[in-house]
Order: sequence, then C-alpha cells, then structure tokens
Amino acid sequence: MWPKTAEDFYILGLWLADGYWWSSSIGLSSTDMRLIRRFESFLKRHLPNCIIKYRLYKPVGRKRKQVAYHLYVNNRAFVRFLLPFKEKNFTVPDKFLPAYLAGRIDGDGSVDKGARLRVRIAYGNQDDAIRDVSLFGKTNVSLYHYDSAGTWVLYLKRKFWDEVLPELQKYSVKLLPRRD
Repeated sequence: MWPKTAEDFYILGLWLADGYWWSSSIGLSSTDMRLIRRFESFLKRHLPNCIIKYRLYKPVGRKRKQVAYHLYVNNRAFVRFLLPFKEKNFTVPDKFLPAYLAGRIDGDGSVDKGARLRVRIAYGNQDDAIRDVSLFGKTNVSLYHYDSAGTWVLYLKRKFWDEVLPELQKYSVKLLPRRD
C-alpha cells in the first residue's frame, strides 16, 4: 500500500501543496525545476508505462515573473488512487512526518531567515490546513486565516522548527544544509 517510504511521504506532501488533477490526469506545477525532476522520478517509478507530459509557461506581462513548469500523466486509475489523500484525513507515521513536512514546505512553504525566523505554509482551503495542524500537533504550529487573501497559513513554532530542521534537510530541496 502506498505511501510506505519517506520518499513517498515527501511526494505526497509536495503533491498536496503543488499538485493538480483533472478527470484523467495528475501532475505537479512548480517554478522550481528540481521539484519537477523529483516528481518525474516518482512517476517513472510508479507508472513506468505512462507517457510523461510537460507544459512550459513563460512569463508574460506583469502577472508571472518566472517560468512555470507543469508535469503530468494521463492515468484515470492513478487519479482515483491519489484523490482520497486530497479529500480525506489520513495519518503519517511519526518517522515519516519530516519527509511529509519537507514536501509541504518545498511546495507551498517559505522560510524567512531574517531577524525573526518564520516558517510558513500556505493553504488554499481550511480542511488541508486543519489536517496538517493535527499531524504536526497544536503545540508545534499556529494557524491563521487571512480573509483578504483567501488563504490559511500554518506557522511552525521556533522550538519545533529547531527540532525538526536536521531531519527536514534530509528530504527537502529548498532546505539544504549550509556547507560553510
């Protein structure tokens, strides 16, 4: 049964953050080619007989400043398999929580490394945000709703962040450890 490895849980977190689906296709949208390549490896492993398709959206006007990549496969069975994770609650074993969180951060997270360290993950709907609060624990995160932006934002508390960062760096593309 999937997911069963740390990489699977990372991909699940990433797909929940930046993934999309239509009636017969499932994919990932990102401006970060590293994330696209990682999702592509996942698709090749799990759907070796499917044709992987790409779309490239170049910046036009003021709305988009970066190239956006869309990677997807047409596979109704895979859509039916992954959609329950988008729609229902699920559990993540403690040992895979850092991988899942790394996927979420790589997809919809940001890390402000200024004077006050702030780690936040943006959500488009309340159900996703509340599910992740229950996964990470209410004592470790704070959840805010911004009406004007129509988003829910989960902030990781500094103590929790300090505890999980070394584990997150094992999986995350954005949170690579410093090499100095």
